[in-house]
Amino acid sequence: METQETLEIAFEEQTCAWALEIQDGDEVRRVEIGTKPVIVGSSRAADVVMHDPTVSGKHCEVVVADGGVAVRDLGSTNGTYVGGARVNEAWGTEGTTITIGQSTIVCVAHGADDHEELGDPLPGIAGGSTAMRRVAAQVRRLAKASAPVLVVGETGVGKELIARALHTEAPRAEGPFVVLNVASLPRELVESELFGHERGAFTGAVARRVGAFVEAEDGTLFLDEIGELPLDAQPKLLRALDGYEVRRVGGAGSGRRLNARVVTATNVVLPDAVEKGTFRRDLFHRLEVFVIEVPPLRARPGDIAPIARALLANLEGELGHRELTPNAIAQLTSHPWPGNVRELRGVLQRAGHDSPGRWIDAAVIERALRRAKKPAPLHLSTEKARELLARLGNNISAAARVAGVPRTTFRKLLGEP
Repeated sequence: METQETLEIAFEEQTCAWALEIQDGDEVRRVEIGTKPVIVGSSRAADVVMHDPTVSGKHCEVVVADGGVAVRDLGSTNGTYVGGARVNEAWGTEGTTITIGQSTIVCVAHGADDHEELGDPLPGIAGGSTAMRRVAAQVRRLAKASAPVLVVGETGVGKELIARALHTEAPRAEGPFVVLNVASLPRELVESELFGHERGAFTGAVARRVGAFVEAEDGTLFLDEIGELPLDAQPKLLRALDGYEVRRVGGAGSGRRLNARVVTATNVVLPDAVEKGTFRRDLFHRLEVFVIEVPPLRARPGDIAPIARALLANLEGELGHRELTPNAIAQLTSHPWPGNVRELRGVLQRAGHDSPGRWIDAAVIERALRRAKKPAPLHLSTEKARELLARLGNNISAAARVAGVPRTTFRKLLGEP
């Protein structure tokens, strides 16, 4: 029979199953909390000492309460923000993001995966959330292999950065890293771009070309937007991945074996494409030997502030030196970012141009977000759609982007099934 003391201990263990995921400048920490208040601040007297100079000596306190986490501001200079709003007291749960100064704190509930391997953040990739450290561990593990890796995730999450990390962490790091965006290629040139062509192989082939696979010899070939690969080119890519000889377009005789580690990326759900018949099942299974899923920004709000600072540093040549106020960081972390890092960069670019001085505040961020709304799609007749397609070299992906509609919708405008 359980005693009162046993029940109290069990309750204490249950209520203490929370942690704070803290991103303080370049430092990432995870601090466990319980029912005893934890003071966060820049003073040595704080329980959690922050290095961020914009954080007050005793900035706020957090404590486990009512099945979640309660936060209370302690009269800080720059305020405590939860969900984009400045608060005196607030209550949060899993994923709630607290902004203090230039730093972010995410409330994390302990789970069964708390003891899994978490890698140090990858060089050149800002953000040290648990989600991205999980990806970092996976990248370092898979970098040692030679089998294909499929990187999946929403548009704008940084799939190419993950592909580059797979290359730089690999034994092939001294070799070339070659990028080929499949969706940007005219349909009739896909095979040539991949495998090369002989002079005179087709109209316009005025010189011999070795192709992306040969350019990536002893290195890594990154095929972005692989879900857009035309069906007629898919068997030849499969043949190359299976280690068979591949010939250049217009070539005669035997071909050559290609020695490049292939990393692919897509925001297309390939199993759905397989079921629809637009992507070969055997190629899908060859590409998905290893899969890395890059989480969207909304799933890792603690990464938004460090990513924003990195983007502003990259834009310094255009904008000059710019920094974000605490309320601007709070505004950024509360936005869902459907366009992910690419959308964040555009908002910061607009906000930087709108800010006359060094600091970008929440009001400027809010204006930049309002202007980020997607433009209305063009209303095209079949004739106009065909004219647009011809003007863009018969590149359906490019034409659909200009028209502001999905590829499937644009195909219907053309009268295709």
